[in-house]
Amino acid sequence: MIDAIKNRAISIRRVFAGRKVAALGAIWLCIVLVAAVFAPWVAPFDPLEIDPVARLTEPGAPYLFGTDHFGRDTFSRALHGARMAILIGVGSVLIALILGGLVGMLSAYFTKLGHVLMRAVDVLMAFPALLLALVLMTLLERSVANTIIVIGLVYAATTSRILFGMTLKLKNDVFIDAARCSGAGHFSLLFRHILPNLLSPLLVQATFIFAFAQLQAAALDFLGLGLPPEVPSWGNMLSEERIYITRAPWLLLFPGLLIIFSVFSVNLVGDAMRDSLDPRFKDDIAGV
Repeated sequence: MIDAIKNRAISIRRVFAGRKVAALGAIWLCIVLVAAVFAPWVAPFDPLEIDPVARLTEPGAPYLFGTDHFGRDTFSRALHGARMAILIGVGSVLIALILGGLVGMLSAYFTKLGHVLMRAVDVLMAFPALLLALVLMTLLERSVANTIIVIGLVYAATTSRILFGMTLKLKNDVFIDAARCSGAGHFSLLFRHILPNLLSPLLVQATFIFAFAQLQAAALDFLGLGLPPEVPSWGNMLSEERIYITRAPWLLLFPGLLIIFSVFSVNLVGDAMRDSLDPRFKDDIAGV
């Protein structure tokens, strides 16, 4: 057990070796994760508590990030917004990887099926990600679950295209031919031989999807098509307070910085992982 922990620590150290900025990004993501998990206990105020007397209070004690036009504590809302950021990011990643991974692998392995599925993927990828998300959200009601589903579906198309190319490379390798000659079936070839070799690039892809999911969620919230307005999220905070940009600029400054730092940190970590985990697929993932 101790040796396994040491080996894991060495692997993590190797990923961030010579990448101090990426290491800082990883530390920031850990802080966001801790804030999201312990938000109900760390937040000094209820994020939905209204105090008209304290509306538009400048940052300082006891309101670290000030208050909004309803008198709600911006710091508490930012902490709970981190929970939404983690939830949407993780949910979108799972949907994109599972659905997109299956479509990409099956399309590459079964050529005739791939002709149909990849053409459908090409149609979806012809639309900008935000435009496609807006169209899907207009067909659904505003909720956390629908936001996760829509963002996951948008990036499932990109994931399927990437996995399609990687699976095409792997299915013609010698070890796949050897497994096929030994009597391995289609299911065994796909999920026991090909999929394990895709785990490293999938992990890297997950970091980029997580970052893009934050931007998409914030954009949908800002346009009024994302999370319900009563849900504290960084995008909703920007959307609600944009009319106070000259009177209370801190209301947009703090959530905006949180989005920027989080997305930038995830991209840094993803770049570090891409370069260290599996250099064979570096060119395939670089354009995502």
